[in-house]
Amino acid sequence: MATLSPDKLAEHNKQLAERWASMRTHKRAMASLRLRLEWDEGDARRTANGLTVDVSHSGCMAVVGADVPLHRQVKLVLPETGRSASGEVVWRGHEAWEVGIALDQPDASFWGVKV
Repeated sequence: MATLSPDKLAEHNKQLAERWASMRTHKRAMASLRLRLEWDEGDARRTANGLTVDVSHSGCMAVVGADVPLHRQVKLVLPETGRSASGEVVWRGHEAWEVGIALDQPDASFWGVKV
């Protein structure tokens, strides 16, 4: 396996970051906001508390205290404002508690922070 020099590694990382940024539909903002996820699992209604890592007009990345299945429809609730929105789990990290959630109806004002 070839080793990259520090300069080549920095350039490679920059190109990778630019590639991912171009694939995103909206800019992201770092924000630690408390949230609650609600979803149905069979006949049971499940809930889990979480904390956002970053947010955008179209969704968020969050750490959630439950193993929420990929492609599950969820309801996001911001306890501090009472606002809620529906979305879908579109990404899961290597750890079960990391999730990416896409809002069904993107809303620039949902999070209450500047994005």
